[in-house]
Amino acid sequence: MSGDGILSKIARQPAVARLWSDHALHLFAADTPGAGAPADLDVRVNDMGHVRRFEQTVPWQTREDFVSAAEQRLAEGKTLLFTVAAADGPLLGYGLAHPNSEDTLYTHVGQRVLWPERTATLYGGYVHPMARGHGLHAALQLARIRYLIADLGMRWVVSGVVSTNLAALASARKSGVRPVALLRTRRRLGMARMTAERIDPTFDARFVDAA
Repeated sequence: MSGDGILSKIARQPAVARLWSDHALHLFAADTPGAGAPADLDVRVNDMGHVRRFEQTVPWQTREDFVSAAEQRLAEGKTLLFTVAAADGPLLGYGLAHPNSEDTLYTHVGQRVLWPERTATLYGGYVHPMARGHGLHAALQLARIRYLIADLGMRWVVSGVVSTNLAALASARKSGVRPVALLRTRRRLGMARMTAERIDPTFDARFVDAA
């Protein structure tokens, strides 16, 4: 391992990050429904038939755990689960949405944001390895945005992306959202400085932890 690799590994340790680290999170938002996902994609909302087609592709997410978590979310009635599946094939992707969110704690920067009325937040996201590289993540995002604004009457649809996730940043720019804020947290010897830069002046969220 190179010297840079060793230093990067050390910097990612939780104890070190609490003492000395820099983190940034981009907030993207949409306020128009856009075109939605392509018509040839079978995108559904809260469809357990799709959910049960989930295939385990990573050690930490079994099919049983995924199906159980989906059933619990749907029973609570606060979360929408958007899915897309191949005809007679496996679940190809999913994404979650929370309509009428009041606030969100973004743990990456340790900052809480209070949302305006009729704000929906997007989170979670998965694309099956066999379907990656074909714009499916962006298509699911387009489907969520259109449904939340056009069908549910949300004013804002918001997603957060950490600055180091270059793939998610690139995908966000293809999915009908625009940058509205940038949250930064700098920690030095246990002291934290939190800032929030409002990029879009019409985005009236409250950044309660920022200096």
